[in-house]
Amino acid sequence: MVSLGRLLAPQERVALSASTLSTFFLPAFVSYFAMGVLVQRKRTAMIRVALLPVTLLCSYRAGSSLDLSFGIPNYRFLNQGLVLAMFTLSMRSTAWAFAKKPYKRIAPQPNNTFYSDTLHSGSTSNRSTNVGDTPLFTTIWNAWDLSVNLRGIGWDWAEGLRIPKSSCGTKSTSEFLLSTLAKLLFYALAFDATSGAARDFSPETFGSIEGGTIFDASLPPFSRYTRSTIITILSGWTAYFVIELVYQIHTIEFVLLFRQAPSQWPPLFDAPWLSTSLTSFWGHKWHQLFRECFISVGARPLSYLLGRTGGVVGAFLISGALHYLGLKAMERGGHPVVVFGFFIMQAIGLILEGMWKKCTGMRVDGFLGLLWTWLWVVFWANFMVDAWARVGLVGSKFFLDNYRPTVLLAHFLKHYLNLFG
Repeated sequence: MVSLGRLLAPQERVALSASTLSTFFLPAFVSYFAMGVLVQRKRTAMIRVALLPVTLLCSYRAGSSLDLSFGIPNYRFLNQGLVLAMFTLSMRSTAWAFAKKPYKRIAPQPNNTFYSDTLHSGSTSNRSTNVGDTPLFTTIWNAWDLSVNLRGIGWDWAEGLRIPKSSCGTKSTSEFLLSTLAKLLFYALAFDATSGAARDFSPETFGSIEGGTIFDASLPPFSRYTRSTIITILSGWTAYFVIELVYQIHTIEFVLLFRQAPSQWPPLFDAPWLSTSLTSFWGHKWHQLFRECFISVGARPLSYLLGRTGGVVGAFLISGALHYLGLKAMERGGHPVVVFGFFIMQAIGLILEGMWKKCTGMRVDGFLGLLWTWLWVVFWANFMVDAWARVGLVGSKFFLDNYRPTVLLAHFLKHYLNLFG
């Protein structure tokens, strides 16, 4: 008997081409874009709910069918990126399908930016466009922004979102682009350096695409876990740098090519290494790209059943699903117990902080809070990074050997020293 999965998608991934792009990716994007248009319109709830299964099906087909690696093992991380994108598309479509009111675009007043501690719907410093009177063409145009605007900058549904303050608010567009380019080059260099340093701990095992554990059983316990913790911290920085790198690339792309304002691209992180509690770390200091998805699809449904505790667990369960499916795309197993376990333990950490505040009347804060946050995150991250290492993600090479940013910098400095030495 033919399985449903076989009917929905090929048994093996197919290489990216014009034909497979139109067959698998285009239907997913078109249905997603249609949802983005409909969520801005009144009296479309029934249509959105009806369209949701189609969007989810198309997203599943695209994420499970296309092979962006072209069969090259070292590029399997591209399939991971595809699955993360398709799951994000599915989460957003689900949130849009059940939105209680139409989304509204916020039109900034002259000389105003969106930089603030918290975005509030209905702010007096911004005015919302009247969705009912918005022409269909304008709604379609707004949907392009909505489709890539994960944090909701300039939209009313981002209420409660905390945005890091930036010094770029008074800069001209050209100055902003130059500073963004400088950040891009720095993050590319830092990303290559930290990922290379992690690989160098064991080039033959987890430092290669074949993968392996970061826990060296030949070492005594203290050395073994000290080593794994260093690798974990390097991998954490690698994740931070690559997210920033991609963000800076998109910032230049949308400001330069699509004429968006610099204020639409505020900082992504808020110095997460200075977090003095898990609440501040996950609540606003780490990037908030998936905040609305995790709330709408995970936190809100479970909070109806189990209150605040259910909401916290629900948000982290959806985050676990996102990361598990992305890791599974590396075709070495997704290690669900480890991945979901990491995020469940983060939820438990937040619940413990809530209990501490309830019992003592004080928030987790200060130096002890900083120490607590680092210890809790890094301890459980050891197992998460081990899962990355086992599937070959840590060992993936994201640049060609001769074109690694660190290699190019070394060649430049050598040439400069020879020229003026």
